[in-house]
Amino acid sequence: MKLTDRRYNNQVFKNTSFSNSGIEVWWTKKKFNGCQFVNCDFNDVVVRGCLFKDCVFQSGKMQHTLLGARTSVLLRKSIYIGCTFERVKLRSLGIADFIGCTFIDCDFKTAFIAASFAKCKFIGKIYGCVFCGPNYDSYFYGDKLSYWVSNKGRLNDVDFSESILTDVDFRGGIDLSTVLFPDSYLSDKLIIKYSLEPLGVHGFAYPQKEALKIANGYFNSNIPILGGDVYKMENGRITLTLDSWYCDRISSESPSEYVRRCYLVTTDYVSKYPNNANFLFGFVVDAQS
Repeated sequence: MKLTDRRYNNQVFKNTSFSNSGIEVWWTKKKFNGCQFVNCDFNDVVVRGCLFKDCVFQSGKMQHTLLGARTSVLLRKSIYIGCTFERVKLRSLGIADFIGCTFIDCDFKTAFIAASFAKCKFIGKIYGCVFCGPNYDSYFYGDKLSYWVSNKGRLNDVDFSESILTDVDFRGGIDLSTVLFPDSYLSDKLIIKYSLEPLGVHGFAYPQKEALKIANGYFNSNIPILGGDVYKMENGRITLTLDSWYCDRISSESPSEYVRRCYLVTTDYVSKYPNNANFLFGFVVDAQS
């Protein structure tokens, strides 16, 4: 479906495809007020300088959607106010601002370099995600104009208290002074971990003891661990070994049985691996869960 109007009020889009078979679809300076998007396909959509107010995004496909591009003229960015995102994959938020928004059981398995959140609430499982702050320079934004326009990864009055944070990190000098975390966060954030970014891998590797804690976190969040890789710290640098493990699903087992077997395979492998402080363990999890 092609949206030709500039303003949409209180419209319901259900099972609607806005995709264009791999060709970018630009939504530029459009305004949506009180609209509902239920099980819609947003793949290929690039949102440039749009305003969404009191809109609902429920299920559907958004993993290949750029929610926060800017316009070329006047450098307008996209803003979401009072919106609800429920059970959607959000992989690329760009330089968008989210104000008073609620995210329920969303999949954020990515690094947010520039998106900013104010008075937002996150509910449900959040894993494999990085929130980045102002210490990231324009190189990471793709261009200097986007860097100049963005709020540079702010978290202001954000509520994670009803979230389960697993393998989540906050980097780049991001201010957490007004962020409300779940009760378990203070103990969880003390876990020792090493970024795999120098190897071009999004994620972390953990010493044996911490890896077992992370595996337990995935198990309690009902997220299957598909396998993992073993790394080694040598002279302050992480290198990939040739060791790894995996756990393929058996057709006869239920999702909960698979999650449990993945956990047992992982903990058995990690706990029996030579207990050397130089060895680290990284996980591959099921992004569909």
